[in-house]
Amino acid sequence: MTGQVECKRVVKWSAISHQALNDVGEILRHEGLLADNAARPSSFEAVMKNPARVRVFAPEAWTQTDFFKIFQGGTHKLKADGVKALSGVSNHFRKASLLYGLAIKILPNLQIDEQELMDKGHTSAINGAELTAVLEEVFTELYASVECIRKVITGIYAGTPKLPTDSTRRFFIRVMNDEIGSPFPQELISAVKGCRWFEQLRAIRDELTHADIGHCSTDRENKTVTYMHQGVKDGDSSLVIIDAMRHIDDLASDIDLFARDVFRYLNSQLQPTVVTQICGIFDGRVYVRNLPLDHSLTFHTGECISYAWFEDAEGRRCPFADNCGAYYAAKGIDR
Repeated sequence: MTGQVECKRVVKWSAISHQALNDVGEILRHEGLLADNAARPSSFEAVMKNPARVRVFAPEAWTQTDFFKIFQGGTHKLKADGVKALSGVSNHFRKASLLYGLAIKILPNLQIDEQELMDKGHTSAINGAELTAVLEEVFTELYASVECIRKVITGIYAGTPKLPTDSTRRFFIRVMNDEIGSPFPQELISAVKGCRWFEQLRAIRDELTHADIGHCSTDRENKTVTYMHQGVKDGDSSLVIIDAMRHIDDLASDIDLFARDVFRYLNSQLQPTVVTQICGIFDGRVYVRNLPLDHSLTFHTGECISYAWFEDAEGRRCPFADNCGAYYAAKGIDR
């Protein structure tokens, strides 16, 4: 039996969000919302030990994209396709992360193809084809996330001279060649110019849209996966990615950084606003608060709205009320 292929690194998909979710127990303990001797939770439902109780408001887990999604309405009037694209930034990235996880699960199956080749002198390579198909979907979902970022940007700056609003490729080309007119922000120009990975990703995505799948093979010595596609050119030769898993790992990290840079700037330009934010759904009822735009917001930011009805309703008191700054703020009490 040949040596099993290894995935030497695991991508930090949206590292800020996932790390916050992993550390949510420590965060809640620090905020006084969970006893020190309570079991380490794996989800907000576990924190409250009741499947009928779901904590929704978790700002410690928000990415820059999440923050913009919540507060952008006070500054921008995005059209329907812009709002859809804003959701697509995270949704496509999450799909890519799920597919990447699936690729890791089926990675060991490559040794079945190798063993078949050694035993029979030929192989159907079906396991390699399955891995290739999954990895190619990771590429397309990552590109879709980038395209959604572009749509949000062009939706906001649609009036900028020479800014393409219908082509991600032309958008990147013009920004990188300094062909965009004023008043397009320098911060966004710098973020786009840092995307040296874009052209190869675009070429892969364009070819995969209509072409057959590429090919994955194993490097027995290094125990890595090599990806090749004859339809995608790298200079005069076909594209060959020596360590495909690490390449996708690095690509995802670069795209995550691009998203953070873009939305960090967009967040810095938001005007003060107050939104109605769902805090949680407890025993079938929705609990909400008024939430002002605050770049250092915590679980305690804002003012509780729901206290007006749950205060005197037996069995309906918010499970977080006794340790919630928003509850005390609504009642005019210093916490």
